[in-house]
Amino acid sequence: MLKIAITGGLACGKSTVGKYLLGKGVPVCDTDDLAHMVMARGGGVFEEIVRVFTMDILNAAGEIDRRRLGKIVFSDKKAMAALNSIVHPEVKKAWNVWLLEQLNGGSICAGVIVPLLYEIAEGVGWDAVVTVYTSEDLQIERLLRRELSREEIKMRLAAQMPVSEKMRLADYVIINDGAENLLKQQVEIVIEHIMENEKWE
Repeated sequence: MLKIAITGGLACGKSTVGKYLLGKGVPVCDTDDLAHMVMARGGGVFEEIVRVFTMDILNAAGEIDRRRLGKIVFSDKKAMAALNSIVHPEVKKAWNVWLLEQLNGGSICAGVIVPLLYEIAEGVGWDAVVTVYTSEDLQIERLLRRELSREEIKMRLAAQMPVSEKMRLADYVIINDGAENLLKQQVEIVIEHIMENEKWE
């Protein structure tokens, strides 16, 4: 089974690319969903995150307030490293379980969306890595629509590897400049090329 990693910067359209892959019959797992799952109350890392970052990060319902936690980790590299060291092993375990399920289910190709693929040193072991690119102006425009302040956006962008570097490291690059029909065409071209040219195991 071919394993494809999809990465890119904030608000670059990784999930949209995943949706188009699903439309082409490729199962896709979004690690943001896995992170939500393991960080939820009762999840695999909830208690450890609260122990490290204190109960100040909890909302009124007793769940982790991701925006509150984000303000801490996006302004402090050590805090970000600590969070990743807690969350990433559980998320990686979950995506490997999911990949095995796809293999056992007879899938010939599967995609995993990993926003911090290179930041967490997981850029190897895939049959293909696809980086989704959007200009920084468009990233900011989209993030503002998510009700983040410009200061929060600045910190979040600074905390990640530049998309230009992710493009250099990737096997394939998809440009998402807002033209939906062109984005869909690129996804179709990339998946067809991967299916035809990558090595099967």
